[in-house]
Amino acid sequence: MSLRRLAGQCVEALDEKTIFLVAFVTLPIRGFLFTLTDSPFGVVALQLLDGVAAGIFGVISIIIAADLMRGTGRFNFAQGLVALSTGLGAGASNLLSGFVVQISGYNTGFITLAAIALGGLIFFALMMPETKQEERPSRESPQGDSPTPKPA
Repeated sequence: MSLRRLAGQCVEALDEKTIFLVAFVTLPIRGFLFTLTDSPFGVVALQLLDGVAAGIFGVISIIIAADLMRGTGRFNFAQGLVALSTGLGAGASNLLSGFVVQISGYNTGFITLAAIALGGLIFFALMMPETKQEERPSRESPQGDSPTPKPA
């Protein structure tokens, strides 16, 4: 079984909110772990963790936007709002952490960002409903590999 097929089956088995929460959990953990290392290898390993989370966010946020905007004709608008929010958050994060690091040091900056990420995680977990459509068409027919023939 290929890795791509395994990943696809995981997405089919789990709902989008759960997958998004798994990625979201990595952010406060990553912020805390940065306070424990100054090794270049440790920093690169933590950045790899961030890359996996960013990949999940990139894919799942589009799926959630598609679920929320289904039938409205506003998918591109929703996708634009997600990109705008991500950009604003990245900019504000750099600005805030720069001030905190300048005043209190790197560890305080990482803990501050981890606390903000934890707040976002809690907010998302409590306030965001599941968006997965129960009636989403399956890639395989219910009877197996061959479609059911239509009566003549």
